[in-house]
Amino acid sequence: MADPVLDIRGLSKHFGALRAGDHVDLDLRPGEIHALIGSNGVGKSTLIKQIAGELSPDADTIRFAGRD
Repeated sequence: MADPVLDIRGLSKHFGALRAGDHVDLDLRPGEIHALIGSNGVGKSTLIKQIAGELSPDADTIRFAGRD
């Protein structure tokens, strides 16, 4: 099995008492296709913004292509 291209461990983001993501783990391997679905306000956009670097996570490990 190939190593993950994107490997996320413990990604969290809080806005005061609101949790927009709490210890999210995710790995994406070459050739896989995934979808991010959920109700309004559950943190989908926040997760994408953290992965893209637009929003700083409160706690995390994000590795892309083997690099932090």
